Amino acid sequence: MVALTSGPASGPGRTDVIVLKFGGAAFAAPGAHRHIAAYVADRLRAGGPAGIGAVIVVSAVAGETDRLSAAVRAVSPDPPRELLAAALMTGETVNVAVMTAALRDAGLRTVPLGPADTGLLGAGEPHSAELRAIDASVLTGHLAGLPAGTVLVIPGGQALAAGGNPVMLGRNSSDLSAIAAAIALGAPACEIFSDSPGICTADPRLVPDARTLASVGYDTMMTMSRHGAKVLHHSAVDWARRHRVEIHCRSLLPEGRVHSVVGAVATSDAAVLVHATGTVWTGDAPLVHGQFDELTALGADVVLVSPAARGGRSAATGGHGTYLVLADAVQDLRDRGLRHLPELRLVTTLFPNGRLEHQLVAADNAPAVARAQHDLVRSVPA
Repeated sequence: MVALTSGPASGPGRTDVIVLKFGGAAFAAPGAHRHIAAYVADRLRAGGPAGIGAVIVVSAVAGETDRLSAAVRAVSPDPPRELLAAALMTGETVNVAVMTAALRDAGLRTVPLGPADTGLLGAGEPHSAELRAIDASVLTGHLAGLPAGTVLVIPGGQALAAGGNPVMLGRNSSDLSAIAAAIALGAPACEIFSDSPGICTADPRLVPDARTLASVGYDTMMTMSRHGAKVLHHSAVDWARRHRVEIHCRSLLPEGRVHSVVGAVATSDAAVLVHATGTVWTGDAPLVHGQFDELTALGADVVLVSPAARGGRSAATGGHGTYLVLADAVQDLRDRGLRHLPELRLVTTLFPNGRLEHQLVAADNAPAVARAQHDLVRSVPA
């Protein structure tokens, strides 16, 4: 059962702390840490009240998690999940230290924290656990004992299990850590920085004429996230929806400009989504449905599509589906009787009326299909 185990220190609407999350791509360029540190320093100096501080959530540097995974698997092709998680979490741990050093060099009083210092409580597989609860007193307690203007830096996507061991909250879950921090502090919003201009009607790298959406509803964003939009993690959006935390999706280029806001708004925007990182599995329909139910119950990011989606179109996510698209590429379903189809990608079209249309296409053809579908939905009235 997910819960907030203790309320935020100052209640909803607290504005003396800002919560910022920086994804792995934000650290890819040379000098990125110093650039981010300068940005944070400028934000805090322009904040007005003397007591304003910040919580900075960092992902591992882009590519580092994959490198660590490959290093472990080079020694053990199927490593124990707790050892894999222990190795992968070092990516965020190192980046917390590097980001702290950059912030201190920028003149900010900065304290690095670990998963035991955040109050995030998880359960499940060590490398893909579920966030179960937030003990708000832990994070607010850290801020209460520190001077005004202090910056806390925490590792994204990490929590503590019941036994006190750190666990991962799945890949790309630093968003979830940032939302949880905002919930714990009673902050009205959380800012997510990435290399994307915001929430777009399609991946601009695949569809050049994709446009940025000024506002997106929580439910629409969750649908987009589950079907391949990697700007936000769907679990983070769900927590934000339940606790009414706005998500501001931003880019440092241009600096400081808010591009998209995810919140309690009704939207009817269309979008085309390519599940570029999703693995496609198939098998007998009863087996596929059984695995879908089991994986969904475990909190996995999984999509069920019908046979018509293969080389054609399917307007339903239910029905008599024989394909699964699983976001967690680490999870191998062959031992469950399913067959992997690495040559396929899922393209999902979200129409203005909320209808979903799935197509399973050859990976090389996915960009062309996405562009064609984007042209299609732009011509459909809301």
